[in-house]
Amino acid sequence: MRLERLRALTAATLAVALWAAACERAEREPPAQGGETAARILARAGPYAIAGGALYRSAGESLVAVAVLPDAGESAADTLEECAAEIPQLGKARFQSLSLAADTALAAWATSGPSACVGVVGTGEPAVRVLGHWSAAVLDTILWAPAGRYLAVWLSGAAGRRSLEVFDALAGARLEMPWEVDCGYAESCDVVRATWLGGTLLDVEIGLGPAELPVPFEVNVADAVPVGSEEEN
Repeated sequence: MRLERLRALTAATLAVALWAAACERAEREPPAQGGETAARILARAGPYAIAGGALYRSAGESLVAVAVLPDAGESAADTLEECAAEIPQLGKARFQSLSLAADTALAAWATSGPSACVGVVGTGEPAVRVLGHWSAAVLDTILWAPAGRYLAVWLSGAAGRRSLEVFDALAGARLEMPWEVDCGYAESCDVVRATWLGGTLLDVEIGLGPAELPVPFEVNVADAVPVGSEEEN
């Protein structure tokens, strides 16, 4: 009788120890994210994440695809056809960067490959928006304004020259910038410096050739108008 009681007590003690160890391990480990997505995450920004050809939003303990590139191996309500690689030999387009705006309401994303895109994702409608895509330039840097609504996209083109395009992320529009007029009349134009000074004030310097002095511009992008629109009198 004593031997049976001892065996029962030993079994109960072992069960309690195993249960306690399992609880401790569960507290240390992060929650599952569904499938093999967790192993493929490239970047996170707030509730958003990118992995391969898919853009995700957190939904509780899981990640839900909100936009995908063609042939991404995932399904979502939004398929970004215009951001797909147009030359199969160069490989599939992929999400390559993700950055959160200062106000945390929007995150900017970018894809790689031919016909690369820059866009934003947020809680509005549409949730995912393409701001611009380029076939003759490569994305260099995305610079959010400190105010959070505007972003400058630095691009590298032929012969190593760089250009800068500015977008109103909420309106989904590219904005006209004064240096673009100067560059339109020059055979060689290169944006050599771009810095947000605070709020919506952007400091830019362009080079018009090796024999020319750099030309500075200080622009309040909140006063700029969308490309192709007519400024009201």
